[in-house]
Amino acid sequence: MRNIYLFLLLVVSCLSAKSQQVNSMQLDLEMNKAKLTFDIKKYNTAAGLYKKLYGKIRDEALQNDMLYMVAESYRRANNFKQAYEWYDKLVNTKYPDVRIIYSYGLLLKNFERYEEANRQFGDYLFEVPGDKNALREIKACAEAQMWKANPKRFTVKEVAALNTEFSDYSPFYVKGNLIWSSSRNEATGNEIFEWTGQKCSDFFTASPSGNSWSKPGNLKGGINTNFNEGAGWMDSTGSVFYFTQCNGTDGKGMNCKIYVSYKENETWVTPRPLPFCSDSFSVGHPAMSADGKRLFFASDMPGGFGEKDIYYIPYNNLKDTWGTPVNLGERANTNEDDMFPHAATDGSIYFASKGWPGMGGLDLYKTQDSAGTFKQAQNLQSPINSGGDDFGISFVPTAEINKDEDAIAYFCSNRQGGKGDDDIYAITNKPFIFKVIGKVLDKESGLPLPLATITLMDSSNNTLFSIKSTENGAFTAELPLKLISFIHAQKDKYFSSAAIQLNPVGLTKDSTVEVSFSLDAIPTEEYEFTLNGIYYDVDKADIRPDAAKVLDSLVIILTQNPGISIELGSHTDSRAAEDYNLKLSQKRAQSCVDYLTKKGIAKDRLTAVGYGETRLVNDCADGVDCTEEQHQENRRTTFRVLSTDYKKKR
Repeated sequence: MRNIYLFLLLVVSCLSAKSQQVNSMQLDLEMNKAKLTFDIKKYNTAAGLYKKLYGKIRDEALQNDMLYMVAESYRRANNFKQAYEWYDKLVNTKYPDVRIIYSYGLLLKNFERYEEANRQFGDYLFEVPGDKNALREIKACAEAQMWKANPKRFTVKEVAALNTEFSDYSPFYVKGNLIWSSSRNEATGNEIFEWTGQKCSDFFTASPSGNSWSKPGNLKGGINTNFNEGAGWMDSTGSVFYFTQCNGTDGKGMNCKIYVSYKENETWVTPRPLPFCSDSFSVGHPAMSADGKRLFFASDMPGGFGEKDIYYIPYNNLKDTWGTPVNLGERANTNEDDMFPHAATDGSIYFASKGWPGMGGLDLYKTQDSAGTFKQAQNLQSPINSGGDDFGISFVPTAEINKDEDAIAYFCSNRQGGKGDDDIYAITNKPFIFKVIGKVLDKESGLPLPLATITLMDSSNNTLFSIKSTENGAFTAELPLKLISFIHAQKDKYFSSAAIQLNPVGLTKDSTVEVSFSLDAIPTEEYEFTLNGIYYDVDKADIRPDAAKVLDSLVIILTQNPGISIELGSHTDSRAAEDYNLKLSQKRAQSCVDYLTKKGIAKDRLTAVGYGETRLVNDCADGVDCTEEQHQENRRTTFRVLSTDYKKKR
């Protein structure tokens, strides 16, 4: 019995060893498959394969290797969200390669977490002192925070009508249409590009329609294939199209080439690759100069500064011949990817790069040819650049920009907040800011008046907006440009202020104007105001020109304070008979009311009362010897507020 037990134990041990050997061989096969997939740049697929391996392996060191490969596959596939999640796990392991600290810092930049990223680059420098890339990224983190806090004068807005959950990239504006590349469901064929896990991209087109866009449709005419087409340039007539095609028309190619097609009878002829393309390196992202003499492109051909560089190649349109590619040089190109050039009409070259200090991922830069040497690349900064990949910019011809709010350029980005992967964004010029700041105070006490209404009117007396003052009487408002406007303040139980004119026309920089309103409290009925300057000819009640000016000021007060109704009182001196003075003063008070009515003040807001000599302001009664100046003090017109809740009758 004991021998049988030993025999069975030996058999089980052999079977277990054989099973372990089989499992080990299977694991090796799966690891080899994942590595091959990664090496041929099918990064999204590789990430899935490595995730499965990560779940199977129990050896800590090997498991960390798989963890690294998952994280790095997602990073190279530009899936920043997944890459961050896996790198976040990785940096808390004992993985021996310190380069993961640097890569983790780059991912933190993608999410604009610059202070955290800066610490990672600092930790990496501790391990690799003097590393140029880390030093560049530390500088970039500081600059990115500064650019984000002080954005350039542009507005960037997602073109939601054109975007999908998939990659929509490299827009190009021509003849009132936008052409871009997309891996959306409507792309030709069913091929999946395993680098990204999405369909192979096609060209799509749409045109502006009012405040929206026409429905996007495939570019017609035989340009699109079952494989990747993207990043194109079309001439202003819409009849010559240079574009990037990757993987070959049969899907077996490993590199990208620039193709050209010509439109004949509304149909694009069969595209052909340009003669300087090669099977041994990639060429793509074409952009012709405004004069048609240079074609700019990106390539990883031998002899560059890094991964992909920007080149141009001379073109002879008459002979249809191409010269020799010229590298833009070290002021434009870097040791990282430099791609997606765009040649603007002013000769500036815009492109995307990972190698210059930037805000994260690809940033957009500008350079220009100066006597054969390209100038130092300049970052376009925030809000055009972000922590994500920002690339593929194209400018709208100036002649087609009709309104201030029209887009001046389009580009794409996978920044946070978009609809999907890469999304299309529009750039508009942000107008200068004209700001007014001020306070509303009680005139007598000097104390602030909270919840006062500050109103801005145009020159036709139309209300542009109204805001309320804060608890300390303060207010701030941004005013419309190119428009002369008038601002005033009002509050219940106070007279409204006079209007202050504001004129931002011709503004060439951000401006701020400070104003202060001191409001008079509306007095009770018992309080009587004297309107100085209203005089009458002897024994007459007609309004003289000098008196009209005084009454015109009262028109303004009544217009600015539509809720008050008033009494207009007229007073005489003691000379002449009392009954006569009473009748004369009534006529004079009524003449004031009639004048105000003709000026547009509602009649039922006004009450005329003649007081004659019943309310003298001094001792100049009948029989008292007084000077003319003393008698003049009694000949006056007054008003007092009867109510503050007047409502216009319908």
